[in-house]
Amino acid sequence: MNAGLGIRIGSVTAAAALDTDPVTSVVKRSALDLRPGEAPRLAELWDRSTRNLISGFADRVGDPVELIDDDGRSHHAEDLYATAARALVAEASAGTESAPTVVVTHPTRWNAYTAEVLGDALDRAGLTDVTLVPESVATMRWLEVTRGTQSDGLAVVYDLGATALDVTLMRTGSEAGTVGTGVHSQEYGGAQFDHAIMQYVLDTVSGSQSFEFDPFDPDTVGALVELRARCGEAKEQLSYDTSTSLTVDLPGLHTEVRLVRSELEELVRASLLGSIGVVRDAVTAAGLDVTDIDQVVLVGGSSAIPLVAELMSSELRAPVVAGPRPELTVAIGAAILGSDIADATSSDDAAALAAAPTTAVASAAAAAPMPRPTPRPAPTPTAVESDAGMSGRKKAGVVAGSVLVLALLAGGGLSVGTALTSDNTTPAESNAETSISSTETPGTTAAVADAATTTAATGENGVAATGSESAPTTVVNADGTVTQIDPATGAPVAGAPAAAPADNGAATVPTVPSVAAPTVPNYQPPAVQVPQAPSVPQYTPQPLPSVGNPIPRVTNGLENTVDAVTGLVPNVIDGLTQ
Repeated sequence: MNAGLGIRIGSVTAAAALDTDPVTSVVKRSALDLRPGEAPRLAELWDRSTRNLISGFADRVGDPVELIDDDGRSHHAEDLYATAARALVAEASAGTESAPTVVVTHPTRWNAYTAEVLGDALDRAGLTDVTLVPESVATMRWLEVTRGTQSDGLAVVYDLGATALDVTLMRTGSEAGTVGTGVHSQEYGGAQFDHAIMQYVLDTVSGSQSFEFDPFDPDTVGALVELRARCGEAKEQLSYDTSTSLTVDLPGLHTEVRLVRSELEELVRASLLGSIGVVRDAVTAAGLDVTDIDQVVLVGGSSAIPLVAELMSSELRAPVVAGPRPELTVAIGAAILGSDIADATSSDDAAALAAAPTTAVASAAAAAPMPRPTPRPAPTPTAVESDAGMSGRKKAGVVAGSVLVLALLAGGGLSVGTALTSDNTTPAESNAETSISSTETPGTTAAVADAATTTAATGENGVAATGSESAPTTVVNADGTVTQIDPATGAPVAGAPAAAPADNGAATVPTVPSVAAPTVPNYQPPAVQVPQAPSVPQYTPQPLPSVGNPIPRVTNGLENTVDAVTGLVPNVIDGLTQ
């Protein structure tokens, strides 16, 4: 029987679990050593060096911006992810009798496109038979195996990793599946706990001893990085022990600091309570209530702190489930899925295939990456014309035609069915009879004369008559006879035929008595008297009085003034000399 091998690669650590009894596991740093001439490998947890190591690829899958290593080479994040997975598979499956069935997990929040990008990278890395599943699916498979078949309910997957917190709501039982979109928060994680412990250690040391160091000295920076790593190890140790000690080795200072679990819990309590608020927000966003939670599953290395389970149980009032090593829970669940897939595909009969766990097979099928959506082609001119009603070329034709119509209307070259008349006449219609009846009373002499004059002037076809002679005017007499009058002489035209009477002896034109025009008396405006302007007496200028010549008087005044000043000078000089 082929064993299943589960892979989980996180931001800081990468884990592999082989579904054996007992479970075989490998935990490494999520940092690839890409030394030229050597096979790529993952760094050890205790390895503090950064030379020739490249990390940060777990959170950059699908990012078009490449990562640069120490040698200046560029790499896509998904290719580094696939290389790390191949290195884990090689190390975890070393010594096995047959190649295991590999299941690689990815964050539940990934979309289908990101999962497909990783799948293509795994194919390029040589892992062509790998199954990709979300981390929450692998977690629920682990829950089924360790806690038995799950009834209908709501489970909260609380994944507290090194750099972030992921909360996923999962339905269990007959309606197994993800509820809502979950929450991903980078405000909570093990890195924050490590920083809080390091600050506490430095405060403790500085309070008991006096020392100084330069934080910008390269040796000091290296010592602080080492101290930060030791604080992380102390955190992990306090998750299983009640006390531990760590070494503080800084320039000018070397000492040991003892830590107990209660101190750690006081440092991280506020942050853990805030993370429980994230759980409540996720439940509320899914349209549920906190009372609907049936159990909480703890995942991730930082959730191994005992205070996490204690606060979850007391604050959410729900049972808490956690494995002995929460950092391996996802990898072990993926390894179990790998064994399920291997058993289902290696059997020749349908009974063995049906015996495979329904939840595992359905979850794996649902987690398969969907094909990338095909870009929609640009619409053809026909499609654009159909959507908009008319193409741009048709619109241009309509506009040009409209301009032409307006030009013809402005120039009078287009008939619109009505004639333009003067202000004191009614617009004539196309029918001459309607025009006559609408302007004058039928049978009046004026109407007949106007009609005859119009006919003679324009001709039978509406064209103006030519020649210098004027057409005779037809007048209906009082006895019904018709006489033609020469307009030049005013006398009747000799030999002009009379109008032919109708069948009843009447003339063609009905007899109409002449109507005399009313006499309008001449209007005399009233006389207006304009008042005369008042007379202004004539102004006679008066002669100016004689002034005389003022120049002698001015001259005499100046002479007197000069004499007076000249007389004062000796007096002033005498006063100054005395």
